[in-house]
Amino acid sequence: MIIEMDNYLHDHLSRHLAGEAYQIFTARQKPEAKRIVKRRNIDVVLLSLNDFQKESLVLIKTIKKVRPAVQVITINSGDEISLSIEGMKLGVFDDLLMPLDLDALILRIQEAFLAKKAAEVVKPSLLQRCQHIMVAASFAEAGEADMAKELLTTRPKPNENIKNFRHNNKDERRKK
Repeated sequence: MIIEMDNYLHDHLSRHLAGEAYQIFTARQKPEAKRIVKRRNIDVVLLSLNDFQKESLVLIKTIKKVRPAVQVITINSGDEISLSIEGMKLGVFDDLLMPLDLDALILRIQEAFLAKKAAEVVKPSLLQRCQHIMVAASFAEAGEADMAKELLTTRPKPNENIKNFRHNNKDERRKK
């Protein structure tokens, strides 16, 4: 998503990034940006600090509140270094100075996308958590307390542990 008020930079970035096969959302005003962040699954935001001044910090807080994993890259002409520093304190992924090197920008967008994916934590559903606990309880009742403890403390996929447990038991039986 590009949040930029300058028409030339806004259009240039949109065209260039669309040519790189990115899906682009654009906003020129704060309310429009908030609406897009709330409605769309955004990965990376490019935010102009020069256009929004102190309001850019409010936008960063809003983005991080609504979608904590979204990575924000700020764009600064060099006049707003104090805003860049404040943005970094709020969790901005990177701050780029104008004039932009488009190849470096694309690289940072790719890195920000990977950081977003790494930051996303998929919380298992209540059903999945209950199933996980029941599998561990079954192992505990079968006298496999170590396996039950491992299932409850490491949080791996239960099916993987069951497969590993069965494989290890077969190996132990073969040894006897």
